[in-house]
Amino acid sequence: MKTKRLALIAVLALVVAFAAAALPAVEKGFDDPARLARLVREGKPAYLLVDVRTPAEYESGHIPTAVNVPVDVIGTRPPTEEKDALIIVYCRSGNRSAAARKILVDLGYTNVVDFGSVSRWEGSLVTGKEPGKASQ
Repeated sequence: MKTKRLALIAVLALVVAFAAAALPAVEKGFDDPARLARLVREGKPAYLLVDVRTPAEYESGHIPTAVNVPVDVIGTRPPTEEKDALIIVYCRSGNRSAAARKILVDLGYTNVVDFGSVSRWEGSLVTGKEPGKASQ
């Protein structure tokens, strides 16, 4: 009986550990400004940060490492073909990023986080057409 209990506890521990590893990215906190800042700084795990605003808005100031894929083209030009890639979207107010997240999820992407408004970012923004690097 004691052996069965120990085996059951071990199996449950493995299930819980596996479930935690498989949590959607939003449940891992990538929608939190501090957690996103650490991700941008460290680069791990692999991620795509996507600014879904217009090119002019992007060029005027975007989060370091972000690429620009406007919401009006994200359905036909998604940022990657990898359906399980960690994709974090943001915009000016949170409306377009919510729409972009829904479009990507409807396309079968499974790890999409809506960061919301760029104003939630606590660091410096990068200007220009290039993604830029995070400051150390």
